[in-house]
Amino acid sequence: MQLMRLLLCAAYLLATAAAAAPLKAVFIPKGSTQIFWKEMARGAEDTAKNLHIEMVWRGPSQEDGVDAQARIIDFYIQQKYSGIILAPNSTAQLDKPIREAINKGIKVVIVDSPLTGQNTLPYVGTNNKEAGALAAAQAAKDFPQTKKILLLRYSAQHGSTAEREKGFLEHIHKLLPNAEVIDTQYAGITMQAAESSASAILSRIPGIDLIFTPNESSTEGTVRALKAKNLTGKIHHYGFDFNHKINQAIKDGSLNGAVIQDPFLMGQKAMRTLFELLEKKQTPALLETPAIMITTKNINHPEIRLKTDPFLKLYPR
Repeated sequence: MQLMRLLLCAAYLLATAAAAAPLKAVFIPKGSTQIFWKEMARGAEDTAKNLHIEMVWRGPSQEDGVDAQARIIDFYIQQKYSGIILAPNSTAQLDKPIREAINKGIKVVIVDSPLTGQNTLPYVGTNNKEAGALAAAQAAKDFPQTKKILLLRYSAQHGSTAEREKGFLEHIHKLLPNAEVIDTQYAGITMQAAESSASAILSRIPGIDLIFTPNESSTEGTVRALKAKNLTGKIHHYGFDFNHKINQAIKDGSLNGAVIQDPFLMGQKAMRTLFELLEKKQTPALLETPAIMITTKNINHPEIRLKTDPFLKLYPR
């Protein structure tokens, strides 16, 4: 009888300890340097704190770190974390570690960039195809006489930028059917690579009069390349995402406009979705976050400032 009481007491203590143990989640972004990811981290951490989730933010240094992401996933599987939020650096190459996490009972949410085989995993992110079309609509409206357009792609691995490029390409063909579009050039992963790529392309291909760049590093790098070649204002440029340099470029007219996302909200929704999965609640397969077009005409409007001020005030450069 005494042994039975001891066993029941031990079982109760173990159950109580398990119930009291905090939920642990790792958020794995594509990279660690761009302001976009820092603002997403802020949104996720804010929500994790409110939900009493212990969150770790750990990503590769560069946005081509597929193997690094796979190693991070494996590490947190071994650490028996409750959940993983992943912004994948490849649409297909992370299937094995993701499957392993799921098989171990870990809940997974995909954010920012969809997988090729999304299966039943929830996805939180911008409607990137529509966001790319937004840039095309603004460019065609502002410069309907454009003859030669450069779509400077980011990386073949990334689903989010590929969707933006697709949306821009499809829409610009409809709006400016007589314009020539060059869409086989890639910027590279870093801002420095984008500057070098843009500079080389501009030297090699004459007559370009409009450029679209699909993310933060490609946009900033192309702004720098145009300035270095004294082509600012001669070649129109529409970009994507936001930071101090992009803000200044829009204000001084060297960048005609940029589509910006809401990474803070994206981080919040991703963490909330993970919590609901852990609580065994039903979650939507798709949660979209908004994108808006910023131009020299609206950048100082109060509703735009609500979205851009966090980028500028919280992350000094």
